[in-house]
This record gives sequence, C-alpha cells and structure tokens, in this order.
Amino acid sequence: MTIVIGAIGALRGIFPRMKYLPLVWAAFRRHTTESLLTFLVLTIAFTLFSSMVALRSAYERAVTVNRMDRLLVNQRFCCEGLSLARRDEIMRMPGVRGAAALQWVFGFHQEPSMPVGALMLDQVGAASLPELRLTPEHWKQMAAKPTGVFFSRTQAAEWKVKPGDRFAIQSPVPRADGDKAWPFEVLGIVDDPDPPVAWAPNIYGNFEYFEAVRQPGQRGALNFIVAVDDPDKAEATCQKIDVSYANSARPTYCVPLQMDARSILDAVISMREMSFGIAAAGLFMIFFLCANSTAESVRERISEFAVLKTIGFGSREIGVLVFLEAALPCIAGAVLGIALAAALSGFTTRLGEGSELPLPPASLSIWIVALALGVALLISAASAVLPLRRLQSLDLAPVLAGR
Repeated sequence: MTIVIGAIGALRGIFPRMKYLPLVWAAFRRHTTESLLTFLVLTIAFTLFSSMVALRSAYERAVTVNRMDRLLVNQRFCCEGLSLARRDEIMRMPGVRGAAALQWVFGFHQEPSMPVGALMLDQVGAASLPELRLTPEHWKQMAAKPTGVFFSRTQAAEWKVKPGDRFAIQSPVPRADGDKAWPFEVLGIVDDPDPPVAWAPNIYGNFEYFEAVRQPGQRGALNFIVAVDDPDKAEATCQKIDVSYANSARPTYCVPLQMDARSILDAVISMREMSFGIAAAGLFMIFFLCANSTAESVRERISEFAVLKTIGFGSREIGVLVFLEAALPCIAGAVLGIALAAALSGFTTRLGEGSELPLPPASLSIWIVALALGVALLISAASAVLPLRRLQSLDLAPVLAGR
C-alpha cells in the first residue's frame, strides 16, 4: 500500500493533469478479461443502437422527401385509370397550380436482376413539376425524337449511359405490336430533381409516344400528380377532387404524396416498427453493462478509494475518477460501434426492403453520431451515481482498519 501511495504522489507531481489515467488504467487491468469482454459487448450494443437509429432515420427521410404540396390522383377502384380530359377540370380547381398526366414503364434492363423504370409525361405535365428540371428545349428534342429519354445525373451514373446510347426496358406489359421490349435512345442528361423526387424513376420519356404504341385497350388510362399552392390545404384540395368525381363512372382517390408514403409504411409490419424496440433494447444493454461494471469496480476497490481520500482526493476528484472509469469504455465502445454501424450501413438498408417504398441509404449522419456519443456520456454519468453515493457516505476509519 505504501508503494501505491508513493506512486500516486509522484504521478500527481509530474503529471498533474493526468493524475486520473494511471488509476483508471489500473482499474481496467484488475480484471483484464472481464474488461475486454465488457468493452466488446458495449461495442456490439452501440453498433446495434446506431444501426437501428440510422434505419429509422432512413424511413423518416423516405417519407419526408415526398412533398405535401404534390397530390397523387388515380382511380379509386382498380384498374383502368383516369382520362386525360380530367386534367383541365382539375387545373381549374381553386389552389391547384398544375397537373401532370403520366404513366410508367417498369421492367428490367438486360437482366431481370437489373430493375428499372421510366416516367412518361408530356410537356404540360413537366411544366407543372419544375422540380424535374426539364426545360422546353428538352421537349423539343423529345418531339423530334419520340423514343428519346433524358436521364438524371444520378441515374446516368448508375446505368453508365451517355447521350446517343440505346437503352431498352424489358417490360411485362407488351406494346401494341406484342413486343415486350421498349427501346429508347438517351437524348441527354439533366440535373437531379430539386427537391429530390422519390415517387418516380428519374428517367423521363415522351408520354405521347408511350400512348401511341401501347395496347389499344390501355390507351387513355393514366394518373395525375397535382401541384397545389398551399401544402396546408392539400388534404382539403384532395377532398374537393374526390367529391367532384364521387358519382362519376371512375371516381378518384386523391392523397398527398407524403401521406401516401407514410400510409405505406404504417400498413406493413417492417423494420420501421422493430427498429425502435431494437434500439431501446440496445440502450438498456448498454446501461446495464456500464452500471454493473462501474458498481462492481468501485465495490472491489473501497479500500483504495479510502486511501485516495486520506491523501487529499476530495469529492470532486473522486467523482471525476469514477465517471472516467464508467465513461472511457463506454465512449470507446460507442466510437467503435459507430464505425461498425457505418461499415454495415448497406446491410442495414437491406433490412428495410419490402416496405414498397424506396428507402434511402441508412447512413450515419452527424446527428446520429452525436446522439450515440451523447447517450454514452449520459449513461456513464448515470452509472456513476450510485457508486458515488456509496463513496460519499464512506467511513474511512473502519475501511482503513480492514473492517
């Protein structure tokens, strides 16, 4: 014990700002295997926690990227679609800024494992959706080349295409001539939608060409994306549209895109619901491990703390020491867990597949990193509370006497 006291005194004199580190290190070395296992489990728990928070954040981004001032209008009962004549009627309604008539060509390019889709719309529709970044000049090119399509920059990079390339989509829905291949030519590359668009593939084609070559029984069937002036009145506008066509042969179903995206998530049992519970379980595991490890370490070293108090360590110094013993492995586990969660972000994103909603990458943003580190500090502080209360009420004389 005399040697320990002498070593502590020497360290305090030489490294006054590092006086806690040798003590903390000695506490970790007391049970090396147990300390390493605790650190490993803390790392796994923080990996789980960070991954689930990132996944839940990805779900929220998948919803909020859809705008409340964009309304989806389609046929209420499957599956004929609406007529183009309704666009003018909808555009005359109060609060409506524009309406885009559109359809999609979905299928695959080259291999079934390479799914792709193209959005077919006309110039009036594109003017109603300025976020698509299509200009009148682009429409002049598509009018001159009806089979032409424009790729957004992200889509062009993903499919490695350039102007002049041929790009065919194999669709389960055949054209009028019975061929299931829809051949297109890349006319150019346009900027990515701003703000981002999640409801449509960012490959844009000519609706008039699509209408002319698809099967006669399907012509005239389409959907609308309606742009409104005030997102706060989006639901009210939807109600007006639905009421207007309630007694028609093809009643409508109108919903803001953001509400539609949220209803898709809420309608299925997915990792969105599970992610919160899994993150909470990881949080409980972290707190249990950190609190148990800190309490056990302090309990086994009561006599050492009594010596520290005897040589001049006050309540503040003892508090800092106990907090560091709890915080250092917890923060180190958080840092390594965050790194592992970032490395596993691709796998985490795949956990969200099957929700019928395009899911952005479950990446770890700055706020998720800050949240994990903040949780580590908070849990460390909470884990130190009970051991510190025990040390504050410590009676030095019996402890030093060995009783």
